[in-house]
Amino acid sequence: MKKDIYELLNDVTVDEADFEEVEVTEMEKARLKKILKNSLPKKKSKWKKPVFAAAAVLCLSTATFGLAFPTYASQVPIIGDIFRFLDNDRTGLYDNYKEYANELNVTKESNGVKITVNDAVFDGKTITLTYSLESEKDLGESPYTLDFVNVKGSHGASGSSIIKKVGENKYVGLLTATQMIEESDEVNVNWSIGEVNTDPEMKEETIKGNWDFSFYLKAAERNNLPIHKSTEENGVKVSIGKIMFTPMSFTVDYSQDVSKGGRKNWDVVNVDLEIKDDLGNSYSGQGNGGSGDSDGSHMDWSKTFMKLDEKATKLIVTPHVNYYNYGKGGMESTSAEILENGEEKITELKSSNNNKKMRDERKLDDIVIELKK
Repeated sequence: MKKDIYELLNDVTVDEADFEEVEVTEMEKARLKKILKNSLPKKKSKWKKPVFAAAAVLCLSTATFGLAFPTYASQVPIIGDIFRFLDNDRTGLYDNYKEYANELNVTKESNGVKITVNDAVFDGKTITLTYSLESEKDLGESPYTLDFVNVKGSHGASGSSIIKKVGENKYVGLLTATQMIEESDEVNVNWSIGEVNTDPEMKEETIKGNWDFSFYLKAAERNNLPIHKSTEENGVKVSIGKIMFTPMSFTVDYSQDVSKGGRKNWDVVNVDLEIKDDLGNSYSGQGNGGSGDSDGSHMDWSKTFMKLDEKATKLIVTPHVNYYNYGKGGMESTSAEILENGEEKITELKSSNNNKKMRDERKLDDIVIELKK
């Protein structure tokens, strides 16, 4: 069952003797009310940015919101379960990850910043790890890192990272990296961090250092279900290759093929998946990135979803085709590609048409998948 931050704080054991009553002004009361109001969950836009990389690499971390009660955060039991803490009831994807994680607790310190890799999970394709960060100075609510994930035997890895403030100069983070090779039963990982940067809204400061982690992971138990089903419309074909089931989640491998007609008037076309089952459950997920042709005519993607309901007998997959423009009249963007020598090549993307519309979205026919029981 998913819990939000308030439910998790209810698990904290607090001695009333630890509290000291103090008088506060009306202004301080109003400020506290505002903090509580702003901390309540809000509906968020479903706007999603496209991926423009033929061979993506984990680079800049993104960050989200800090806590209203940083003093309590150090006592929250889920600092041992950072997976669920950082998900904070957004998707439920990480509800079961801690149970199957490898406890690492490896620490590196450099230039006044201490980083500890706490737990890691490998599902055969994607590495998901949690970490904690302590700094001698305040990094703001949303610091970010410049880092690189190297998976032995892989040509690169796509992924994401999130960091949250939990106390004075204390932070926790979650990182994912999906290797660009076939599944494997084990993996050797090097995670190298070269910079820690303050919140962009603060005075910009970069702390350079050397936080280099190497570790070995065995894959979780998993079962693969070959699918080989597709749906096609308006020059866009979406094919489901297979689904990989693990005790904590399931991952769908799929591809898109877009004809010239399907790309007409659009600079970028990519596909996302929505999944439900025959019991009425909707499955939240997170994209793992992908690779393919530079013009987007063919792309291979994967997306990981929350744990499957064991009573489900069918999955209903609805492909969403997203159309984007960049440059004049649209979106400005760049692509990142890792060369054989390990250097990163950044390419500016320029609009190839004068279509003023920035984006559009269309649904394709459902793909129904029978689950083997």
